Amino acid sequence: MSDDRSSRSEGLGREGARDPLARLGASDPLARLGRLSWRRPKRGAAGAAIVVGSLVGILVGLGVTVAAVSGVAAGIRDLTKPSTAVPAVAAHGAVTERMSILTNTTGKLGGQPRYTNTSWTVKKDQKVTVVVTSYDTGTAPLQGAQMMFSKVMGSTTGTELVGAKTVSSVPDVMVAHTFTIDAFNFNMPIPVATKGHVTVTATFIPTKTGTFVWQCYAPCGSGSNGASGAMSTTGWMEGNIKVVN
Repeated sequence: MSDDRSSRSEGLGREGARDPLARLGASDPLARLGRLSWRRPKRGAAGAAIVVGSLVGILVGLGVTVAAVSGVAAGIRDLTKPSTAVPAVAAHGAVTERMSILTNTTGKLGGQPRYTNTSWTVKKDQKVTVVVTSYDTGTAPLQGAQMMFSKVMGSTTGTELVGAKTVSSVPDVMVAHTFTIDAFNFNMPIPVATKGHVTVTATFIPTKTGTFVWQCYAPCGSGSNGASGAMSTTGWMEGNIKVVN
C-alpha cells in the first residue's frame, strides 16, 4: 500500500500538487477580479449589463475554483494521513513469567512450600521465559519414574540457567521441585537453595491453545509418598496456563 501511495503522491507532485493554487495561474478569478476596470461603460445600460455579466461569470468561476482547490486539498490529506491498519506482531513477541517458591507459608496447608504466580495467560507461538526463584533449602529426591524429571526438557535451548550456570540436568538427589507442563513436554528441575535462594531460568514456546496444568513432580507434599497436600493443590505446587491466539 505504501508503494501505491508514493506513486500517487509523485504523480500529483508533477502536476503541481505541492501548491494547488499555483496551477490556477493567470486564470485565478481573484487575480482577474483585481484587474477588473470599474470605469463607467461608454454604452450605458449595455455596458452595465456587460459588467454585471462579467461579475457573475467571475463569481461562478471563483466557486468552481474553490471547490476544485478543496477537492485537491482533501485528496492530499487522504494520501498523507497514516493508515489505520494494525500490523500483525511477528511470533507474538516474548514474555517473561516470574515465580517464587516460598517456604514456611501460612494458610490451609501450613508451612508446605508454595509457588507464587501460579496461573497466567500467554499467546500461542510466543516465547515464554520462566524465571523461578526458590527459597526452599530442603530436597525432595526423585524416585523411580520421577527420575526423568531431573533433566531439562522442552526448552528452546535444551538447557536452563541455574544462577549463571547453564545445565541440562540437576542431580536427582539435589532436586527440590520441578516446574513441568506435560502438554508441552516442558520440564525445569529446581535444585535445592544452598545459599538462601536459587534462580532458575528457561524458555519454551507454547504451540497450541487451551488451558493446561503445570505440576511439580518432586515429592514435596505431605503423605507417605509426598504426593498429597501442596503437591496436589492448585495454587501451591500446581497451577494453570491459558494459551490464546
